[in-house]
Amino acid sequence: MYIGHLLESPSLAKHKKHFFILSSAGKPIWTRYGDESRISSMMGVVQAIVSFFQDGEDIIKSMTAGRHRFVFLHKDPLIYLAVSRTNESIPQLRNQLLYLHNQILSVLTSAHLTRIFEQRVNFDLRRLLGGTEVFLSSLSTQFGRDHSFMLSALQVLRLGRGIRDQIGEILSEDKRVKDLLYAMVISKDQLVTLLRPRKHSLHPSDLHLLFNMLTGSTTFHGAESWTPLCLPKFNSNGFLHAYICYITPDVSVVMISTDKGAFFDLSEWKSRIVASMEARNILDDVIDASEKLYKTDDVGAPGLLHFLYKSKTHVQFTSPELTGQYTSRVSQKRLYRLYHHAYDRMHCRSRPLKIYYHDNNEEILLGWATSSFELYAVFSPGTPKRSIISSSNQLLRWIKKNEDNLFILNAPVF
Repeated sequence: MYIGHLLESPSLAKHKKHFFILSSAGKPIWTRYGDESRISSMMGVVQAIVSFFQDGEDIIKSMTAGRHRFVFLHKDPLIYLAVSRTNESIPQLRNQLLYLHNQILSVLTSAHLTRIFEQRVNFDLRRLLGGTEVFLSSLSTQFGRDHSFMLSALQVLRLGRGIRDQIGEILSEDKRVKDLLYAMVISKDQLVTLLRPRKHSLHPSDLHLLFNMLTGSTTFHGAESWTPLCLPKFNSNGFLHAYICYITPDVSVVMISTDKGAFFDLSEWKSRIVASMEARNILDDVIDASEKLYKTDDVGAPGLLHFLYKSKTHVQFTSPELTGQYTSRVSQKRLYRLYHHAYDRMHCRSRPLKIYYHDNNEEILLGWATSSFELYAVFSPGTPKRSIISSSNQLLRWIKKNEDNLFILNAPVF
């Protein structure tokens, strides 16, 4: 197969997963690795495959060729392709493609994207995406490091409830800002608190795109920024406006408004927020919390190496710092893929599981799903099942005891 032959080229073969974006006319737009201008012939083959199935009134979703798994997502006027030999499942890869699509919408909006290609089917979208490819690359990297995408949840900074509530009060007490939708404090990709309208929550995937924008480029770290932003789950056809300011090297204040002229009002509000946080000595508390993440040993559960816990009620998850045998990048990748494997087995559409047990030479994993939570707990190899059950229950008790500092239980609203 021509595509498979191209993937064996030295420049691409060293990577286990690739993403490609092209127009429905077969014009290359972006590739995770390499130069999209040099793979135009491959994009032509991909477009031909998609068109062949469309002509037969069918849709190609995935296929396998040798060691590679191909997953397609057609969001007219764009086609997304993932080519992987990482053993990630088709639903996981398709979900990642959907994030890439939403990342493009966050820059252009769905209405603008459609209008462009209605006017010129062979339009070169790279001209409009110039400078924003870094966010697609950053997002692709995060897929292999951040569990937020797999769990469809937000990771919250562990912080004393009293401190978090004070920050929420500071965000809520100023009534002078008009046309505000959301205001939040973020520290190292973890949400500290979020102020939102009483009738509108912010979808996790929109927040993931916002966090990716912050981490994907150093542009926002140098000065106050004001940028148009589309949040696809909120409204895929229109722009909002985001005020971004890093008040320390790792802590940022982000405000989202419907008013494109609100920059100076929001800038003044940010100054009042920072002054209030400093007057109450709580900015240092946030910095300390982000620098001293909790560890598995804090739980005190025998044999426990690591865990992911998702609160379905709050759509948030918590996870300890990677320590012990998970300090190397190789071991972290293995653990990440183990979590993905367990998640995949438990969320299989044909046979979803409430309990999943996996034992290998490196570790033992217990997956446990209920109506209110999902738990993925990793234990030392050889740990008896009775001890695993006992330690898992001890972990759940510890989470319940600390839930008011592990999660945002009552976000401020207006």
